Amino acid sequence: MTDQRFTELLGKQLAGEISPDESVELKSGLAGSASLRMEYDRLQSYFDAEAVEDENIDQVFDRIKAQITVPGEPGLTVIKNKPYSVWLKIAAVAAIVIVGALVYNREAIFFTKTDQLELTQALTKAAEVKTIVLADGSTVKMNSGSRLKYPDHFTAATRDVYLSGEAFFDVKKDPQHPFIVHTEQLAVKVLGTAFDVKAYPNDTFTETTLIRGKVSISLKNNTKQTFILKPNDKFTLAGDKASMSQLSYFNGTGTERILETAWTNHELIYKNNSFEEIAKLFERWYGIKVAFKDPELKALRFTGHVDKETLAEALEVLKLIDNFNYSIKGKNVYIYR
Repeated sequence: MTDQRFTELLGKQLAGEISPDESVELKSGLAGSASLRMEYDRLQSYFDAEAVEDENIDQVFDRIKAQITVPGEPGLTVIKNKPYSVWLKIAAVAAIVIVGALVYNREAIFFTKTDQLELTQALTKAAEVKTIVLADGSTVKMNSGSRLKYPDHFTAATRDVYLSGEAFFDVKKDPQHPFIVHTEQLAVKVLGTAFDVKAYPNDTFTETTLIRGKVSISLKNNTKQTFILKPNDKFTLAGDKASMSQLSYFNGTGTERILETAWTNHELIYKNNSFEEIAKLFERWYGIKVAFKDPELKALRFTGHVDKETLAEALEVLKLIDNFNYSIKGKNVYIYR
């Protein structure tokens, strides 16, 4: 049953104008949807005890409207022209309730609604990598400077977790309960697969790379558009621009590795990256802050990798490729000519 049809039947039911066939249709729709039953019961409670008289409909209308205010949504303005029938006002009330429920449910799947859930939070500091085992047996390896929110037990129809930063997910297959990773800008939905999601707040992009299985990606600002990833696909969202590409490989030491997931093996690889991009990688890898005294140095590009090198050793390798100077003062690194 569509939401529009439910609203129509609910209005007729409350107004006492529903036909026997329509009554059966309404009951069938209620039986199949817990959320619609909740909204039906809320409205019905106002009208079952006694008939609502025309002169107090406004009070009922305002009382119900006050209950369905959705945080962050514009205020709802209702223009009432008399004379009007009880049926029309009841139908309007039902419509407002349904719309309010739909708006709330639409937003609840994204990162901004986690404050309404009881979730465990895992954090990684700079230069730290941590592995979490979820209740369903799925494993999550978190990169440095990341935050993951997840339930102690998965009891809903979907297995939802919330990520800020970067993590590699190896998800246990469960076709009846899709696994969804929510970030501030998108939602990645899977059944059972291995993939990496990179969504650091201070990066200009969000990235999902798929190793095996299949995932679908929905954008927060455009829920109608879905991107399907196959193994070796990479999805990137930079601003409002979405793009698809292939995973990048590096064979600098004779062994081919995937750049996007090298961090899971405690290796940092960069391939034709700008110095500014590498500086962000170093900040998370070494737990430092990098400042460029000469902004033009940010555009320098390098290819290489870091495994067990110290910060100074890593910077010295870069100096062999292009000329610059640096100074390290505690947790601060300054880059200059």
